[in-house]
Amino acid sequence: NIGIMILDSANYDNNYGEIILQEMSVSSDFARWTVELSGSGLFGRVIEIGCGLGNNLDALNEQCTDLWASDHNEVYLRTVASEKKYLSGTIFWDIEKPPNIEEKFDSFFCSNVLEHIEDDENAMSNIAKIPNIKKGVIIVPANNHIYSRIDKNLGHYRRYNKKTLLKILDGAGFEVLKMSSFNKIGTLGWIVQSIILKRDTLGSRNMRVFDKLMPLIRRIDSFVPFPGLSLLAIVKKIS
Repeated sequence: NIGIMILDSANYDNNYGEIILQEMSVSSDFARWTVELSGSGLFGRVIEIGCGLGNNLDALNEQCTDLWASDHNEVYLRTVASEKKYLSGTIFWDIEKPPNIEEKFDSFFCSNVLEHIEDDENAMSNIAKIPNIKKGVIIVPANNHIYSRIDKNLGHYRRYNKKTLLKILDGAGFEVLKMSSFNKIGTLGWIVQSIILKRDTLGSRNMRVFDKLMPLIRRIDSFVPFPGLSLLAIVKKIS
């Protein structure tokens, strides 16, 4: 989840979720930042769970030599299979159901997926059933008190705090090696855009400016004295 304080007065239609995904695709540097923060959580054969339109795949490909993509949306999968020729493979999988996967994977990357699923505990347990899975990275939207109309438009059931995310991960059999909050400037933008101005999307112009400011945003993130817009957890499967 990403936001910025500069505001966009664009007119929107009703397909807000698709619009927001397209807006977020503008910020390739944000995807690169999240993958860099994932660090030791990714190794070997990696599967991105819920790849969507492929916003994270280029950044993941810079770190991974054997990269796969999965999603429950066949249109998205066909798109990334066509556009991302470096992928080792794609897998059609709805994580509300146990994986029917023959391939074995060492680690997973799952960014902004759990909040879309009503029974997130079951989904996390299904991720734990990926054959041979050892480690992974989970990224979710943080701070439930800023849940807003943009969250609703994206199909979010909730936002998370460290305690609620830890409970879900622990219940699925994962040990949390590291958990951190990031994108603190994004929190300000989210509050202004969605709560104060009550906008329905992030705004494509906002996202272009956000992407241009990314080097500065990354440098100051650790010094900003309030929670970030996202939570990232690096986890290890308990055998």
